[in-house]
Amino acid sequence: MNILTRLTLQHFRSFSSKSLELHPGLNFIIGPNAQGKTSLLEAACVLLRLKSPLTHTLTEAIRFGEEAFFLAGSYGGKELSMRFSPGEKVKRLLQIDDVTQQETTDYLSTGCIVWFGSDDREIINGPGERRRRFLDSAGLQLSNDYRKHLKFYEKALRSRNLVLRKQRPRREVEAYNSILIENGDALMNLRAHLCKALAPQAAQACHSISQEKLMLHYQPGASMTMREALENSLAKEIELGMTLVGPHRDELLIRLNDIPTATFGSEGQRRTVALSLKLGLANLLHQEKLTPPLLLLDDVFGELDPERRSALLAGLPLEAQALLTTTDMEGIELPQTTTTHFFALKDEISELSLF
Repeated sequence: MNILTRLTLQHFRSFSSKSLELHPGLNFIIGPNAQGKTSLLEAACVLLRLKSPLTHTLTEAIRFGEEAFFLAGSYGGKELSMRFSPGEKVKRLLQIDDVTQQETTDYLSTGCIVWFGSDDREIINGPGERRRRFLDSAGLQLSNDYRKHLKFYEKALRSRNLVLRKQRPRREVEAYNSILIENGDALMNLRAHLCKALAPQAAQACHSISQEKLMLHYQPGASMTMREALENSLAKEIELGMTLVGPHRDELLIRLNDIPTATFGSEGQRRTVALSLKLGLANLLHQEKLTPPLLLLDDVFGELDPERRSALLAGLPLEAQALLTTTDMEGIELPQTTTTHFFALKDEISELSLF
């Protein structure tokens, strides 16, 4: 079982320097708002996955007035470190056990995470991009092929859309078709299999929380092969200046009790479905990786009623390690089967103590 036992931050967000010793089970970080609780969880996510759940650019995570940040940690018996310095020739330096990694594949294969945030309802009632990002968060951790196909597809898509916007000749537009076809078909196939595996996990989590019936359905962004779809849509794409078919138009259709959740679900039902998706993903990663992912739960209890709080904690994968932030423990009933540790984040943002 992989556990994050130490987390070190330098010049990350509001922290100048901080090191935190962590434990198996539940690790509650408690303190008032604007004291850095979320930043600690974000640092763990960036260390393991090289991406932040809160921003598209890691430059925003560098402490004001500094030029770089550094993260390190002990995870699953390995020493991981990451230095991000956007102003230098090598912007990102990755190491495993003090050995510099030229590629990200081995580094990213070290650990998995699932992030629970207060904005998870956007997966339900937000734009389709939000649901695709959720699928990507799963696919990127389950398959190196997923990462490869997504990277090539998105790069070719950006280039093709630029050519379309500039109204370049048709042959220049079609020059990117072979890359889109190969990687688009593969990516839609991978997402279809992912949704098929995720659906029963999420449905089981939903039934445990509210005894309701959750159904997921993957709707590909092309109703035929990519080759046929691109051929059929080319005239319209030239007219509108954008690529109209492919995985970037995929949708995840979500129904609760046979009703579209985004349109007709109540606020409580949307919260339930969002929790179910994240719990389903956590259990799927545990099943596929044979070890539970690191769970990062950022201030999610305030919007949940006592029943959903208890169901969330009870639904976490057995043996999973979790980092949880909250302003206080009032109304949070702890499961008896999991060890729990508490950290108090004091007024001075650099002071974190175990009690």
